[in-house]
Amino acid sequence: MLVFIRTGKWIATVLAVLILTIYFSSAFDARRMPPLAPEHRIEFEQEFKATHEDQTDWAAYLEIENRLAIELEEKIPSNSRSESLADRYFANSWTFPGNYPSNWNRSYEMSVPSPRGVAVVLHGLTDSPYTMLATAKTLAAAGYNVVAPRMPGHGFAVSGLVQARWEDWTAAVRIAIRRAMERPAADQSLLIVGYSNGGLLAVDYALRCRHYAELPCPDGLVLMSPGIAITRTAVVTNLHAAISWMPYFEQFKWLNILPEIDPFKFTSFPKRVPWELHKFSKSVHEQLANPAKAAAMPPVLTFQSLVDNTVRAEAVVTTLYDRLPSNGSELVIYDINRNSTMLHLMKNRPFDPAGYFSSLAPLKFGVTILKNRDPSTNAVDLFSLAAGRTQAEIQTTTFQWPRQIYSLSHIAIPFGPDDMLYGDGTTESENNPGMVLGALAPRGERGVLLLTSDYFLRARYNPFFDFQSRYLTEWLAELDSGHALPP
Repeated sequence: MLVFIRTGKWIATVLAVLILTIYFSSAFDARRMPPLAPEHRIEFEQEFKATHEDQTDWAAYLEIENRLAIELEEKIPSNSRSESLADRYFANSWTFPGNYPSNWNRSYEMSVPSPRGVAVVLHGLTDSPYTMLATAKTLAAAGYNVVAPRMPGHGFAVSGLVQARWEDWTAAVRIAIRRAMERPAADQSLLIVGYSNGGLLAVDYALRCRHYAELPCPDGLVLMSPGIAITRTAVVTNLHAAISWMPYFEQFKWLNILPEIDPFKFTSFPKRVPWELHKFSKSVHEQLANPAKAAAMPPVLTFQSLVDNTVRAEAVVTTLYDRLPSNGSELVIYDINRNSTMLHLMKNRPFDPAGYFSSLAPLKFGVTILKNRDPSTNAVDLFSLAAGRTQAEIQTTTFQWPRQIYSLSHIAIPFGPDDMLYGDGTTESENNPGMVLGALAPRGERGVLLLTSDYFLRARYNPFFDFQSRYLTEWLAELDSGHALPP
């Protein structure tokens, strides 16, 4: 017995030394990242906190953003930056938010005549309300008054994400819904639309809404690349906190430190964010596991790329859709381009979603898949498997995969090819000061640029966005008429 105890202690000691070695190696390795800039360090005094929800209405929330803008200019004066056309904090830059027709880093609203309902649109992590602009326009064209809140920690400096907590985001959602309830047609229909973390926020609100006596439950949810579950490594991301408070290891707080070149999205990423997401998603999963709460969910429409490097795409089905009632929910999946030569260079070739869902039919929800007509062509058809059916229908389309695009991505879903910032660059826009991030594909010697090829070559726009807008509009019409619900 004594031998076993000694062996156990020896193994425990070796494991502890190994873990500490890996931990401190990672901490020292983080020091090789670029030095932190003011946008990584500043702490905002004016940012909204969940503890202030009772004293904050929509007007007060907008005033907080005004004060944040003043605080940002005081702490990062635009005339103090080195001259660069790709610095969002330099006033003469192509990517300075103030050089655009509107600063979409802030909350905004859209109003329509004779509205049929209200919609609250929620952006994702590191993003801004700009992410929801194209979808907000689709909703307005469909007759919805739109409220687009900025989530706390976003829009001004990336250091705000270090301060933000998931409770702040859920409180901001409630403030936006209270504002939506003040808009015309609020008594007709409430729609919540969320991208990435905004999708998780939408699901969370729908699950909890019956606990808010003064707030309504949504009539429908629309999700795009929803962050239902993130990578499992998020659970350990906050371990940096043991030593990152020391100035010597301050870079250890960050997964990456990059130049902030995007006017409406942060490029750097603090480790605090996935930790908050882990805690938040765990809370939502516990609610979804409650059959009574899941059964009360409204109809859900989701747009999801089959390959997604930010969230676990399969969780959309296993964690969310498998638990929804038969209420007219639908799932739209963008398959990969199976005619692309890049198919032969993929680490793991993705499964065939059409075959997968066919094997599970009949389903409680409808599935539509945009897929190649056959592997020899870029032509795209629609595979549609209606809820309760065992046989799919194939609809021929005129859609084509664009040359050189082998798949969509997590960040591409909300943007069309004509987007002035993230589009393909073929549509000239007077509103763009000079840089189309979605069209950049620089070639040259490696190791020269501050950003890696991953940043530039990730798909940033959805070539099927017009289809997505029409699908959304038609689904809303069915939801409005009650046809989306089972008889």
